[in-house]
Amino acid sequence: MVKKLIINADDFGMTEGVTKGIIDCYADGVLTSTTLLMNMKYTKFAIEEAKKHPLLGVGIHLALTIGRPIIEGAKSFTDSKGDFLPLTFYSNLESNIDPEELYVEWRAQIEKFIELAGKLPTHIDSHHHIHMIPAHRDVVIRLTKEYDLPVRQSEEILNTYERVMSVVDFYGDDLNLNIITDELQADSEIMEIVCHPAYLDQEVYNNSSYNIPRMKEMEILRSAELREFIEANKIELITFADVKKLV
Repeated sequence: MVKKLIINADDFGMTEGVTKGIIDCYADGVLTSTTLLMNMKYTKFAIEEAKKHPLLGVGIHLALTIGRPIIEGAKSFTDSKGDFLPLTFYSNLESNIDPEELYVEWRAQIEKFIELAGKLPTHIDSHHHIHMIPAHRDVVIRLTKEYDLPVRQSEEILNTYERVMSVVDFYGDDLNLNIITDELQADSEIMEIVCHPAYLDQEVYNNSSYNIPRMKEMEILRSAELREFIEANKIELITFADVKKLV
């Protein structure tokens, strides 16, 4: 049985409905952590909401496939309008982007987080798991060392924090409570469950191919049955800040 559990919601700040849904899954559910997009319309709103809940872990959701860069002028990952190139640009898991441009952009996103939140993020992950592409490996390693932050697990990137964790993606069209409870039967010291709960608003419906199932995620994460399972099996709910203390 899993001993310690992080339930992390991606996409914090993407839309108002996503942001409010994540906050409610923390306030009256079992969610412990989230990761914030720094280049969205609702980024500042998300930060203000998080400040009302200081025990909610908030990491950074590095962006490369949604919205616009923080730093203008990059050529290797933007289109003619200056927007980030879509995920399909990286569909073969290769990347011809300039690693220094990528480092400057992702570092700027982290620095903006620190400026607005007044503290470091608890950890690093990314929208569409784009940091896991092998060609981005060296940039991610450089940032994790510079800021001494855990990073979501990948086969290409291993740091001290990841060696004690397993990661499960709670995602799809046929979600149910048993998917989580079955995973929690695993013999793992620490597990992260990655999720995407939200109230469905027009913006997320229009701009994310993953939309309607987000409401089902909310239902499950706020259910009494899931909380009772976690409590009955003495699984400790933690954040990435707690992981850092353990290693």
